[in-house]
Amino acid sequence: MDDKKQLKGVIITLIAGTLWGFSGTCAQFLFEDFGITPLYLTNVRMQVTGIILVVFSLIKFRDKVAELFKNKGDLLRLAIFAILGILFNQLSYLETISYTNSGTATIIQYIGPVLIMIISCFIDRRLPTKIEVVAVVLVIVGTWLIATHGDFGSLYITPKGLVWGLLSALAVVFYTMIPIPLIDKYGSIPVTGFGMLIGGTALTVGNRFQGGPESYNARYLIYLAIIIILGTVVAYTGYLVGVKYCGAVKASMIASIEPVSATVFMVVWLGERFFAIDFVGFLCIFLTVFLLARKEQREEETLE
Repeated sequence: MDDKKQLKGVIITLIAGTLWGFSGTCAQFLFEDFGITPLYLTNVRMQVTGIILVVFSLIKFRDKVAELFKNKGDLLRLAIFAILGILFNQLSYLETISYTNSGTATIIQYIGPVLIMIISCFIDRRLPTKIEVVAVVLVIVGTWLIATHGDFGSLYITPKGLVWGLLSALAVVFYTMIPIPLIDKYGSIPVTGFGMLIGGTALTVGNRFQGGPESYNARYLIYLAIIIILGTVVAYTGYLVGVKYCGAVKASMIASIEPVSATVFMVVWLGERFFAIDFVGFLCIFLTVFLLARKEQREEETLE
């Protein structure tokens, strides 16, 4: 692959990760200034994004969609992915933001890849490698520092914030592992689009769009559009383009700009404060992404 495509992939992936981080900060802003609930935002975000991606899929991937709906087993897996993968992932992440902040919520979610690694060890019936053990230790230390600021007798973030953060990391496992066979057969956009629509519809039946703002204005609609269009549709498709041009391993490392982006926007825009110990905890978790990505890259090079 030529250098121009590599550079294009890097730039697009950086933009996607930055938009993800910015959308998380926009969500925090809506929670604080308009009083909407994470349940309501999850509902709206999934429904609108689902409709957009489904319409695009019906135009661009009509044959794949038709094939998907002929397979009952794959439809069942899609429904499970919609609820345990997308819905659980979206809701737990936004709940974490509401109880902590966008920067903390985003970095805690990065515990997910370590959980995937641990589960993979159990499935493959093998012991973790040295790099994987280091990654686990870093995640434990990082989470402890963020939660307690190094004091065994105190909890700096709220218990609900910590619980929802750990649940969001677990949701990353479901979101990543459940749809693999579906994406291989039908592509990521149709699977994600119908998953969003199914999960959003299920949430609508249960929640009926309760917890919305008392009044609507242009500012509210702008930030909501940023979250849905830029932070979900554009960022997600941009990330896929990045994967295509520079590979999954490199793209995942570049997309790690997301927590940095969320933290910068949150500090500059919303005036949130962090302590030095927070950044040490962030760094511990952040390093696991590079360690595991580097390990995966070495394994791919060995296979080649």
